[in-house]
Amino acid sequence: MGQSEDGTIYIAVSNHDEDEGNVAVFALDPVSKRMRFVNDLRTVSTIAGNWMEGESQYKVHTFLRQHADGLLYFATMPASDPSGRRGAHLYTLDPATDVITDISAEAPRTLRADGTTADGTGVAAEAQGIKGIGLHPDVPGVLYGMTHDKGHLFRLMLDTGEMETIARSARVSYVFHVDSAGDVYFFGGEPGAPQSLFRYDAATAVTTSLAGGFDKNEEIGMIAPTANPDVVMVLMARTKDVFPIHTGTERRLRGGTSCGKNGWRLFNMTVSPDGKHVYFVSNNNKLSKIWRAPVNGGRCEEVLNVNDLLGSRNLAFGGRNIWIGNSFYTPVWTHKGSNDLAILEVTVD
Repeated sequence: MGQSEDGTIYIAVSNHDEDEGNVAVFALDPVSKRMRFVNDLRTVSTIAGNWMEGESQYKVHTFLRQHADGLLYFATMPASDPSGRRGAHLYTLDPATDVITDISAEAPRTLRADGTTADGTGVAAEAQGIKGIGLHPDVPGVLYGMTHDKGHLFRLMLDTGEMETIARSARVSYVFHVDSAGDVYFFGGEPGAPQSLFRYDAATAVTTSLAGGFDKNEEIGMIAPTANPDVVMVLMARTKDVFPIHTGTERRLRGGTSCGKNGWRLFNMTVSPDGKHVYFVSNNNKLSKIWRAPVNGGRCEEVLNVNDLLGSRNLAFGGRNIWIGNSFYTPVWTHKGSNDLAILEVTVD
């Protein structure tokens, strides 16, 4: 999910079919509560001459993020089977016209699976998916991406197409944060070793550890903005620990609270615009619920039992939640059994 400046919410809906993978993009008007079909990625890339026989792009795992040029950027995950695993495509969506463009079709450089770059081949990352992207509108022309399954964190210069790998993430933690200076906060480390939360300084190309000693299997579940532009809230997916990072001082601050039982890892977290509460949506449970807790820690309270509203939903970690006023939008869906996607509008006190 993502949102344009005019308030429209865009949703990339996957058929999750690795053999015939395709993604349909819809636009949701939060005022009229109506959705419209925008386009599907196979059609976009076929028209561009950039969808090969047997190719499968079975989901968009990245957020849809609007950049300084007004365009929303997002990327794909190709099939796991090598026969359909050509590589990830990178797309833009122009909210003024609803036109989706496969910008990887004409890109001059491609990232190889070993992290090096080569002349463009029509994909942004060869034999890899792009699991996450990051950007900041105050840093135009720069986009960061995280590949799956090698975990290369790369920087793409949108004006020239130049690419370079700047770091590795052993857990392929697709959530990372780009601040107004273009610095990147990401989770990484060598495979099999303790992991750390790092900061990459874009000006000096120096990487420093802000918080270390995490278990080798840990990963970041979400990095959520707060009312303070210099503070982001970090959720650890396995331990469910929550703590703030002050990007101005480059320091980890005192932790908050996560809550609710979760059968797997916790990925869905959002902070209210007034900065008072953190909201969590469970996933991979027989019961899907939404909880909240005070930002600085305190008692958890249940906000919504999704199953009471919609019946069984066991997946609800659709990445970025969209706030409009005192409501946030979040996706919930089933994974085993008949696919059934719903977008919830959750209004809070």
